[in-house]
Amino acid sequence: YVLDATSENHELSTLAQHYLQQELTQYETIAGKGAKQITFDQIAIEPASAYAATNAITILNIHNKLWKEIEANAKLATILQQIEVPLISVLARMERTGVLLDTKLLTAQSRDIEIKLNSLEQRAHTIIGRNLNLSSPKQIGEILFSKLDLPVLEKTPTGSPSTAESVLEQLAELGHELPRIILEHRTLAKLKSTYLEPLPRLINPRTGRVHTS
Repeated sequence: YVLDATSENHELSTLAQHYLQQELTQYETIAGKGAKQITFDQIAIEPASAYAATNAITILNIHNKLWKEIEANAKLATILQQIEVPLISVLARMERTGVLLDTKLLTAQSRDIEIKLNSLEQRAHTIIGRNLNLSSPKQIGEILFSKLDLPVLEKTPTGSPSTAESVLEQLAELGHELPRIILEHRTLAKLKSTYLEPLPRLINPRTGRVHTS
């Protein structure tokens, strides 16, 4: 990261290929894929040890190569040694300590959002004169571009009119109310389904906190 802050992938296999021109065995190769994938402790000793040993020596080889480049630049060495590496222990302490959640407040917020979602759905139904699933891109596309005859600004790879957020924002700017309602509905629904409902279920029963990793 210090050498190349713009890189979006710091996976070991990517680094090995980029810096060492080396192909690593993928975890799926020894553990399987999807629902049938096993955990590392279930893998036979021989393939597990070969996989782990190869990764370990690869990490060392990458380190030796990158450290020479960092060492040659005093500013980069300072960033690594005085900022990035000390930060590791801070992050580790944050993970161990965890985050305390106000579950009562989250539950109340979830209820409030549910009321707002229902209100937005009723407004949409009033505009179009029938029920509409605001979570269905197909139904939204039919209403916006067939029933309301709004302009098709973009298309999906399959050729269907796009109902992406950027498209809805443009349609909303043209003065149409329904795209604005759909955008607000999506934002609230995502907040509810991604944070307000799942977070309490992630609380560690022993510490009473959520622990990142």
